[in-house]
Amino acid sequence: MPPTAKTLWKIVWKTFAVTAAIALGGVGANQAGWSAAKLIVQGPYLGIFEDFLAGLFFSLGTAASIGAFYFIDRIAKPALWLLLPVFLYGGLVLGVWNGYAGDFDATRLAVVRNHFANAYALEHMSERARYRSCTDDQIQLAEDAKPVCAAALTAAPGENIPGSEHRCGFLEMLTCFNSAPENTKPQHQ
Repeated sequence: MPPTAKTLWKIVWKTFAVTAAIALGGVGANQAGWSAAKLIVQGPYLGIFEDFLAGLFFSLGTAASIGAFYFIDRIAKPALWLLLPVFLYGGLVLGVWNGYAGDFDATRLAVVRNHFANAYALEHMSERARYRSCTDDQIQLAEDAKPVCAAALTAAPGENIPGSEHRCGFLEMLTCFNSAPENTKPQHQ
């Protein structure tokens, strides 16, 4: 018995809808994984506004993932077998791992992947990401990036280097001590 036009149309729209839902849910899982890990790792150091935004993005990503799950469950239950690996990969590998590797900064993630940073990239990073990029031996700095790193890593004795307070201690984030060099110039009074 040949398939009718109605049956073919049903297969086409469901395939398109399931593919779009899996893609949207995967992006949501990615965002939820990134934001949840950011809240766990950097939560004590985020400000109220950043904490709120990370929680909001986590909620939106989770809502997109759950919505995609229920949508696919309603129209094509067998596609749920495809959904779980996509969500796990999107949430854990792309979200948590890339977020941790990139210090939860998308510009730093691009610098880490390319092993190259210029001044523009360094100036558009968070302080912690800039500090880690400037001290990373695997990242080659462009000529215009060297003064940016020199300015970012320069601190007076007794001051913290911007971004370095998160790099010390247990899990690189709890305690820190001053590692700035002493000022060797004589003081004029």
